[in-house]
Amino acid sequence: MFAEIVSGLKSGRLPELAPLRGRCHAGVTKKLAFVKLPPVFWETDPKRNPDTMHLLWGVWLLHDTDMLEIVKGIILMEQAEKEGLSLEEFMQNSMEALLALAPDTTFRTLLKRQLPDVKNTGEFVRE
Repeated sequence: MFAEIVSGLKSGRLPELAPLRGRCHAGVTKKLAFVKLPPVFWETDPKRNPDTMHLLWGVWLLHDTDMLEIVKGIILMEQAEKEGLSLEEFMQNSMEALLALAPDTTFRTLLKRQLPDVKNTGEFVRE
């Protein structure tokens, strides 16, 4: 569901916001349907059950605080059934994975300016 966006980030391109918003809304809707099911029924196909880390990346890039709260809830529900990472650990790992996609330091710096203050609250804090 987010393969094109991830590919663009690897190439040093930020996604267009309108399509990203649509994918995030659809992804959150799909993800909420899965986390309501018992974990045994959680599919691994990312087109049907989007990767939570990718959803988080999209919400960060959109600066959508409302959707961020929903994704945080999804993370908490998933982690209760999976690895058991705290919200902060998951967000920090997600930030590191996103920045690792950057093809160079210039794009990494640009990405850092687009992203929230994950080490503290994960909220969108601007200087």
